[in-house]
Amino acid sequence: MIETKRSFCRICIASCGTLVTVDGDTVLEVRGDPDHPLSAGYLCPKGRALGEFHHDPLRINGAFVREGSSLVEASYPEALNSAADALAQVITTHGANHVGMFLGSGGFVDPAASSVVRRFRAQLGTDQNYSTATVDAISKVMVGSLMAGTMSLVPHVDHETRLVLFVGSNPVVSHGQSTAFPNPVVWLRAAMARGEVFVADPRRTETAEHATAHLALRPGTDHAMLGFLLRDVIARRNLQPELLTQPVVGFADLVESVSAYDLVTASAITGVPSELLQQLVDSLDANGRIAVVTGTGTSMSKTGNLTEWFAWALMIITDSFDRPGGMWFNPGYCTRLDERASLPPVPPALPSAPSRPSVLNVAGEWPASLLADEIESGRLKAIVVLGASVITAVPGTDRLRAALAKLDALIILDVTHNATSECATHLFGCQGQLEREDVVALDIYVPSRAQQYTSAMVPRIERHQPAWKVLAELAQKLGLDAIGRGANPDDVTTDDLLARVAKGADFAAMQSADGPIVETPAVHNWLDGRLPNGTWDLAPAPLVAQFRARTDLSVQVVGVPVVGVEVPLTLIPRRQLRRENAREFRPGETAQLLINPIDAATLHINDGDQVTVSGSPATHDPSTLTVHARVTDRIVPGAVSIPHGYATTNVNNLIDAQIIDPLSGMPHLSGSNVYVRLAS
Repeated sequence: MIETKRSFCRICIASCGTLVTVDGDTVLEVRGDPDHPLSAGYLCPKGRALGEFHHDPLRINGAFVREGSSLVEASYPEALNSAADALAQVITTHGANHVGMFLGSGGFVDPAASSVVRRFRAQLGTDQNYSTATVDAISKVMVGSLMAGTMSLVPHVDHETRLVLFVGSNPVVSHGQSTAFPNPVVWLRAAMARGEVFVADPRRTETAEHATAHLALRPGTDHAMLGFLLRDVIARRNLQPELLTQPVVGFADLVESVSAYDLVTASAITGVPSELLQQLVDSLDANGRIAVVTGTGTSMSKTGNLTEWFAWALMIITDSFDRPGGMWFNPGYCTRLDERASLPPVPPALPSAPSRPSVLNVAGEWPASLLADEIESGRLKAIVVLGASVITAVPGTDRLRAALAKLDALIILDVTHNATSECATHLFGCQGQLEREDVVALDIYVPSRAQQYTSAMVPRIERHQPAWKVLAELAQKLGLDAIGRGANPDDVTTDDLLARVAKGADFAAMQSADGPIVETPAVHNWLDGRLPNGTWDLAPAPLVAQFRARTDLSVQVVGVPVVGVEVPLTLIPRRQLRRENAREFRPGETAQLLINPIDAATLHINDGDQVTVSGSPATHDPSTLTVHARVTDRIVPGAVSIPHGYATTNVNNLIDAQIIDPLSGMPHLSGSNVYVRLAS
């Protein structure tokens, strides 16, 4: 019987509403839900391809165990017993701290599974906790926690905001990194109708097409632009700590840090004409408040900490945080942060990775870039991976692949095959999103105070296990309780776990609602008096020390690079509309290299030419990639861009995993030097 059911997409944090038409166990069509109050009928090509993805020939159907050089299909109980035996052997021989957990984007959006993996890790007692967040976003978590004293705050653009600045963020394609943007083009049109939108990016992005102005700055100079805005607004408004509406510390150190970023200097560093910078600062002066949205273009760069620091500081001193017309913090439909006397403080510091003890343990995680170090040292013997392609996510591909092969156990739970599943010792095919019940995983990331429940759209395929159950049963065989309350996994349903994720909210009401429950588009002024330390820290000591110690991050005037065969260009990332990291949902996109005509002419490269890209000037660099060039003036001179997530054209080959941010451990997936040559 053909029927259409209401659900929502869980590929990214935008959580757009969907209408799924099925005939029994066959998905006929997935389209946008026009009655969804947040996405209003919008659905990107990835979401519309969920039906094809469900029936994808690359689905992992069943369970597999490695025998020699091959993965051999086994029954689920056989594979589970084998995986448990491998983990037990590591724990007995080396200790539980030699077992690691790795959570990817596919795991983050599976709330039942992610809740179980967190308890599994805690029960196991291992420090070796990794995720894709340490590759693209951990600097944002770290800076926010240093400035607010909590990791619970995710800023969203208010529906009344008249000035929005996107920095290294392209929501038309990405739909946001931590700030979600369902139906992004319509959202941008509304923002433009009530005010102005500026986009600062080395590339003229799809979002820049809908903006008031595009600030085409050089890669890694975003902090100088924001430093100028801070310096200017402090001077124009003659700001002092006692004049601010919210309590702060560190004002003097902030003023000193941005003191050199005058208009001339900021223009020289960024390459943005002074008149455009002046236009932006005049708009801030006229509007009073501002919303600054950062993305992976900044968070994955060596100046990511500074950019995030200056962005938050700018919004604090302009009274733009937790206020109408600026950015608001979603307390969550289920999380209900605004009903607590105080926000949860940053937990006590946990041990850092032995291979880089100076790097902070942020959010209880070790940097994923250190995986190869920990494996080669013998400290990491087994990894359980949920919803991630580690090989296409983490820098130093060849070394990492060789290191993974040395593990006693690489246990992977995923929906489709990827570059990492080929390396598994144990592989479990799991339910896709159309086969499982769900709620929105991270309700504080939603752009309204809202929540949504969905039932399964199609019956579960017998050879696809709920990821949470694989984890729970694996833990049970090790004598651990990854569900809690001593529950037997066979006696627990997905809905039982989702009811716990709801944290006391009326789960029955969520189940019975036909679509999302939206309480309010924004909640203001709830943060006053709830910061754990009582104040915002405008200049956290670790960030100030990093800024002062690194001369390459201080004020310097950078000229346009003189580009030649042996002169490096700067690699910047980009996302694509039909792909989500390593997963291709619809064909039609390739990993082209974008290069400016000035650089292309210097290197004798024409549009469509095949070029080689390497991470060093050596002619025979083994990490060289071969791609086709697209010559375009939509990227600034001196920069090139290759999308990430491709197994064959893997930009991680070009990135040195040993060069990481000394505080957060972030690799430099944006801003690394590469060498481009015409392929012979």
